This record gives sequence, structure tokens and C-alpha cells, in this order.
Amino acid sequence: MTQHPNHDKRNQVDVWWSSEKEPRNRSWFYESFAIDHTWEARPLAKLTAPSAVHAETIAVFPDIAYQEILGIGTSMEESTVYNLSQMSASKQNEVLTQLLDSDQGAGFDLIRIALGTSDFTAQTFYTYNDLEEGETDFSLERFSIQKDIDLGIVGTLKRMQEISPDLRFFASPWSPPAWMKTSGSLKKGELKSGYAYIDVLARYYRKAIQAYKEQGIELYAITVQNEPLLEIDYPSCYMSPERQRELVIALRRELEAHGLTTKIWIFDHNFSDSWAYVCPILSDEAGHAATSGIAFHDYEGEPTVMTELKSAYPDKTIHMTERSIWGVSAADRIAQYFRNWASSYNAWVTMLDSTIGKHQWVGTPDPTLLVQNAANREEYWMTPEFYLTGQFSKFIQTGAHRIESNYGSAATVTNVAFLNPDQTIVVVVINQTEDEQQFRVVCEGRQLLESLPAKSVATYRWLRV
Repeated sequence: MTQHPNHDKRNQVDVWWSSEKEPRNRSWFYESFAIDHTWEARPLAKLTAPSAVHAETIAVFPDIAYQEILGIGTSMEESTVYNLSQMSASKQNEVLTQLLDSDQGAGFDLIRIALGTSDFTAQTFYTYNDLEEGETDFSLERFSIQKDIDLGIVGTLKRMQEISPDLRFFASPWSPPAWMKTSGSLKKGELKSGYAYIDVLARYYRKAIQAYKEQGIELYAITVQNEPLLEIDYPSCYMSPERQRELVIALRRELEAHGLTTKIWIFDHNFSDSWAYVCPILSDEAGHAATSGIAFHDYEGEPTVMTELKSAYPDKTIHMTERSIWGVSAADRIAQYFRNWASSYNAWVTMLDSTIGKHQWVGTPDPTLLVQNAANREEYWMTPEFYLTGQFSKFIQTGAHRIESNYGSAATVTNVAFLNPDQTIVVVVINQTEDEQQFRVVCEGRQLLESLPAKSVATYRWLRV
């Protein structure tokens, strides 16, 4: 963990700044621009006795603790792996270190992978059990993750583990094998009716988890279908909540029968549809017992629904598994995820190249955390979002708890606060305005008085006494 000298001295506060630059502008795909602040270590600040100050006040209460933090990270979908594969081994390690190491990089500690192909791939769409039209394989004799090995996905994950041994992975499938679907294709369609297809798909997922484990890669969790309400012209599969309930029950049975501890997260789609989808699964006794957590995407609706569902199902963890966003408003959105009970946050798509390639999504992607120069594959640059996300991931430890703090105001500053396992308090403060903002943090009888430049994010860290 990055530290200033004398970090452990009473009343001293470590401070880091990052700032936005042309958020969401696709020019970032073509060139790098100077960014004012990129995890800039500022002079040590001081905690003092409280005083009367006319400024936005952030009141922090470390004894009021909420959810435990599992991790913060990004995705290692095949588009990113493909672009990495065009680099030398030393440059690949450099990029992965930038992503994973908390001293030299962003300290990401939770990575999402796809089981089989997603839309962000440079390859022909595939699963682990692709057959000729009209064939079936209910015994899964032809099941294999060899393509993931051949394409360098497994090898990349192993290198990531070498850099960060405590790194966790979770996996999401975009489509069952085509022979299991009504469309006969990885695109569109839904799982064929009948328990035979539920059972074989549950075995398929179990075998994928086992196959990765045999490669030395434990999957911490699995979502059973990426965006189950979406049918589109890339790997996708409509799955009703009733059908997903049957699947998670069957999958939990498979995992327990084979001594696997992988957790099952349901839903994996937008806030706006979550109540209607989650209730039929978790209000059922067997569905509730089979489920560990609820996964969300942020393309429609508001994160406050996560708090609502946490209240309805308090024993289930909450996870933000997919959303890439831009600028300091993105940092505020991440703060809102955590303020609404998310235990994790993952950005989607880590590195495309300067041709915005290679992917097979139906639209044109916005800038990724990293961009590779297609004219010189050894060259890459970070967008501001890499640093803005790192204002959280670099300093919030796995096992931290979000602690009570008032939100503040978008007209001044907003925030979210955490207590790390090492007893450091971390407060991430966001200034979305066009002006410098003065504010104070008041915590356990002490006060921190600070100013933050326009369109910037600051992380403050001190040792609790």
C-alpha cells in the first residue's frame, strides 16, 4: 500500500488527488493528453481540534459499519487479452502490474472473466461445448476450455496471480452452447424448456469451474447469465427469473456434490428490472438457499434499488459487476454504489486499441481504462478513469467496511468512507463543480480542513487512534 513517510504518526493524513480530462471523449483512443493530477501525492494534511468553519462538513462515524468490501477491479475479457498478447512478455507484465499492484498501480483485486465468449472478443464466438447443427451432448463428453488456454486467457490469469496472489476472479457466461438454445445459435434465443436442459447447463457451469480450478484458478463466484433480459446479435440468452431460479438450485446442487465453494450471484442486469427479477428467486426457499448475492449493471435505473433489495434480503451480498463510466461524475457514481451496499465494483473492458478494436459489440465503445497504440503495440496510455477508479481501489483494502458518513452535496463535495482491516480510515471526496471547494471532515473528535480543485477526486487516509 502506497504510504507517505511517517504515515503512522498521530494526526497525519495522507492525501492523493486525481482529476478528469475530456471525459468520454473518443479522442483518448487516438492520443494521450496531459492530466493535471494522477494519484498525485499531496503534502501531508493534519487532523486538528474541531473549530467553527463555514464549509461543507463531512461527518464520519467509524463505529457505524456497513457492508464488507470484497474488491474493486475491471474485466479480463478476450479483447483485452488479445491486445495484451500483441505485446512483449515484459510489457504485458508492466501493464498487469499497473492494474494489480497497489504501490505501482491501481491495486485492482477483483477481476471479471467471461465463461466462453462475450461480445468483447477478437475471435469467432465460442463456448466450451460447440457442436455441429443437430448434435447434442448431454453427457458433456466434448466439453473443453482448451480455447481459453489457446487464446492466452488462462495464461494471462496465471500471470495476474503471480503479481497479486490474493487476487479473486468471478465469471459470467454470455450464452449457453447453441445446441441448448431455442435459436440454435449463441446469438439471441433462450434455454430450451425442460429440466434436462437446466441440469445439463448446471453441469456445464460446474465443469467450467472445475476446469479452471485444475488450472490453478479458483472462481470465487459465478453469475449464471450475463444480462438475462437481453436478446441481441452477439452471444446472449433470455432467461426468465423462474428459469434462473431452477438453474441456481440445480447449480448449487452440482457444486455441493463436487465440493466446490464458488458462490452464485443472481440477476447480473440493470437496476431498473431488479425487483421484478430478484423476488421470484429469493422469495422461494430453495432459490434463496442457493443464492449468495445479487449482481447489478448500471445502464438503466438508479443504485438506490440496491439498498431496497438489501433491506428485503439482508443476508445476500450486493455486487456492481459491470459499468464503465467517465469523469468525476463517475467517481461520484462509484461512491453511490458503495453507499447503496455494493460490496464490489467492476469496470467493463480494460484495454482496446487506438482503432477501437478488437470487439464485436453492436455500438462504438467509449474510452477504456487503458488504450493500446495499434501502430506500436508496445505503447499504451492510461485514461483519467484509470486514475479516478484507482482513488478507490488503490487505498480501500479487501475486508474493509464502509462506515457512516453524510453524503455531502453535488454543489460542493460528496464522499464515501471506509475502515480498513489495518485500522486506517479512508475517505474519498469528490468535487464535481467548476470551482475549488473547501470542506472539512470531522471524525472522532478531530477535524480535517481541506480544499479540493475543480473536477477532482481526493483520497484521505489516516490511522485510527
